[in-house]
Amino acid sequence: MSNLITWLTINRNCNLSCSWCYQKDKVKSSETMDYGLAEKLIDLSWGLNAKNIILIGGEPTMHPRFFDIVKLIKNKALKVNVVSNSIRFSNHKFVNIATELGVDTVTTSIKGSSKEEYINSTGHNAFYLLKKALKNLKESGIRNQISVTMSNSIVENWGKMIEFIKKSEMDDFIFSFEKPTILPDGITFDERMLPKNISDFIQNVMYPTLRGTGVHFKVELMFQQCVLSDGFVEELENNCNAFGGCLLLKNDRRVVFDPEGAVLPCNHFAMYPLGKYGENFITPDEFIAWKKSDEVQQFYQITKSAPGEKCAKCDLWSKCGAGCRLYWLHCGAEKLLPLVT
Repeated sequence: MSNLITWLTINRNCNLSCSWCYQKDKVKSSETMDYGLAEKLIDLSWGLNAKNIILIGGEPTMHPRFFDIVKLIKNKALKVNVVSNSIRFSNHKFVNIATELGVDTVTTSIKGSSKEEYINSTGHNAFYLLKKALKNLKESGIRNQISVTMSNSIVENWGKMIEFIKKSEMDDFIFSFEKPTILPDGITFDERMLPKNISDFIQNVMYPTLRGTGVHFKVELMFQQCVLSDGFVEELENNCNAFGGCLLLKNDRRVVFDPEGAVLPCNHFAMYPLGKYGENFITPDEFIAWKKSDEVQQFYQITKSAPGEKCAKCDLWSKCGAGCRLYWLHCGAEKLLPLVT
């Protein structure tokens, strides 16, 4: 499995309480990946020819053996990307250790552009810590990407976000959009953030103002592209401002493990694993055989198929793949597709 990327969910707890978090029902959980299991999953990833391991949570830097797990990854000569709110990187000592151990990239997920937004969205006055962390990371030499999940709060305060971007002195931004999360009692989602509802904002406000900042940025196209006007997606791609690709459509190159070693279809299926280390596989060969099993292949065959006849016949199908399947599961075509024949 060449060019495999492994996502290790090493814990569920977090030092923030974001209102739109896809794991908001689990952020107070004590669910933490055992160090021995982390070592086994890193060995498995190395055996599968993974090149990069991404540490996620919860907030992965809160894992009690966070740096020991980083060491395990670097001992295999693999790259380490930490997806973090970066609050702990506001501490110089923490940043210095991360630098010495060879952390390759920190993807800082920011929750707003002001003290007030952080308090309203996360329940914590952590904006000053974010600014300190960004300064520390910039000085450390660790590559730092800024990730912004476009919640309704950020859309409503977009002008402040643009000012924050201009003042941040950072030049590598990625913008993704809130997606549904499947839970036992249903799917959680803020319907104000449906693709149809924000397509005008993306094209007429978000994109031109980001271009005006002069920073390098990419916009995640994890929704059906027919909601956007003709030529807009092509413009994004020509300017290298687009990225995307549902994990369900890239299952041969991505694997997500939860803290118990279970394989998740994606992070938003946090409570619905496909299989588990120690039960369905242990060795790389066993993992490959499990991925090729009829049960697993049937799941991906369903999730890769067009969610409706309109998508199946669309010229954009081969490019966009209809976006995140959880949009469709939550809403259905009548709330997702433009009202055209």
